[in-house]
Amino acid sequence: MKHFLLLLLLGLAYAGVAQPGAAPELEAFYDKLNAYPVPRYRPTAGYQRLTLPSNFSNEQLAALQVADKQLVRVDLVYTAYRLDPKFNQRQLNLGRIRNLAAKLPGVLENEAITWNLVEQTGCSSPEQCQDFFHGFVLYFEKRYTATDSRREADSLKRILEARTKKIDKLRAARTTRGRPIPCEYPRSHYKLRQVARRIRRGYDCEQKQAQTVEFRADVDRRGRIQRVELGAGDDLACRQELARTLRESFSFTNGFRVGNMRFPFSITGRLQLPARRNSLVVTGYFLSDSLVRRHRIRMGREACFARMLKPGEPLDEDPLPNPDADVVSKVMSRHPEWNKRVVVADVTGSMLPYTLDLLTWLQLSTMQEEKTFVFFNDGNDASDKHKPIGSTGGLYDIKTADFAQVKAKVLEAMLAGGGGDAPENDGEAIAHALELVPDATEVILLADNHTFPRDARLLKNVKAKVRIILCGAGSLVNPRYLSLARKHGFSLHTLESDLLNLSAVLEGETITIQGAQYLLTKDGFKLIKTL
Repeated sequence: MKHFLLLLLLGLAYAGVAQPGAAPELEAFYDKLNAYPVPRYRPTAGYQRLTLPSNFSNEQLAALQVADKQLVRVDLVYTAYRLDPKFNQRQLNLGRIRNLAAKLPGVLENEAITWNLVEQTGCSSPEQCQDFFHGFVLYFEKRYTATDSRREADSLKRILEARTKKIDKLRAARTTRGRPIPCEYPRSHYKLRQVARRIRRGYDCEQKQAQTVEFRADVDRRGRIQRVELGAGDDLACRQELARTLRESFSFTNGFRVGNMRFPFSITGRLQLPARRNSLVVTGYFLSDSLVRRHRIRMGREACFARMLKPGEPLDEDPLPNPDADVVSKVMSRHPEWNKRVVVADVTGSMLPYTLDLLTWLQLSTMQEEKTFVFFNDGNDASDKHKPIGSTGGLYDIKTADFAQVKAKVLEAMLAGGGGDAPENDGEAIAHALELVPDATEVILLADNHTFPRDARLLKNVKAKVRIILCGAGSLVNPRYLSLARKHGFSLHTLESDLLNLSAVLEGETITIQGAQYLLTKDGFKLIKTL
């Protein structure tokens, strides 16, 4: 009890210092801070952290050697309980922040630092509140060196090799499943030269010059032509007559056989006009996509192949499961509608788990189309003072459909630099990607939720839709990313949530994300309640 009263008296003393009035800049700074209640403060895992009691001394602060670390978050923790109803918590907090800022020059101006006011509501008497923490909790991230980058690159290679073995086993198991079943191309009543002869007899529209006509015919399961579409231009004479003649000239004995069933199908072909004996060619047979997937149908030149799968067995086209899926894999799989043509990724030291997740997703998805990738490391280990906005560097791009080339480029970017200070050059990397692909309408960005881009202002003229996958969001989303997405019409994506229309949120409204509440103020979003 004596200890608690001593703390209270010291707190009131600090409050007394602050009572004459804090500087307007400090007041404005304070009003922008995230402020939320919790029953009892629990530090967040995943960081290095240090604690300072509310009445810390210069010696205590110096002993922590804060200046040598990369400070990314400050929590000011206190209790809601008031012994004196007239007690002014705001003024006390302002005094404490002023005291910390005096000992750590530049801490208030550093935009990379997230500040939180955390009010504990779980005690209601001096005796109960005595064991509750009062003061600052300082959170730090590792400042990655060239040695760290080499170590993490080696780690990434080892883990990828192990995952490759898993993936190969999954693919091998998938190709042996299902039993073969009959698969037969439909038989025509007439040979192609006979069909051409029938067309020549039935189509008497005079053609002034030779012309090649492409066509598509839909056939029912009994082998009867239902519809013919012609692909020629408007200069084709008597289009309807030719379509009718094609429909009447073709005739199949049955539909496309798969197993013991007959199915509708389509054929495509070319017809050279005027029709001659060898002027008709069939270029392809087609079944519905669902039937092809269901039976793994493969069509060769002379024969087709199909298999009967057991209920629940995966299809070849289904994505292979990722047993180690993290936020990148889950968001990418959750949005098959994204074209995923341009991907921009932070590959600094803190992003290793998510870089690995991106590479695993690419490996499992079996890349078929070329994609443009820009990997960035915030300046190739340049000193923090030599990172001008827009020219920080450390950008590594590649356009390819080859997974091995993507992996090599990621390792190249990682080995060239680990990131240095916390803020990264996301804006510069996106601008570079859009220079490479100026017609891109969508860009996927892998960003670190714990920090915020030093160059976010470069995004003001971006016309493409930016899909930001927040890595490390856990239970809380960085409010600055919410504000960024709302301002520019971007979308945010976490392990569980898709935030697609933040621009519709009005000032004074709150939104709930994974149980936490965020208030939109004139200065942007603020965290006001956690789980």
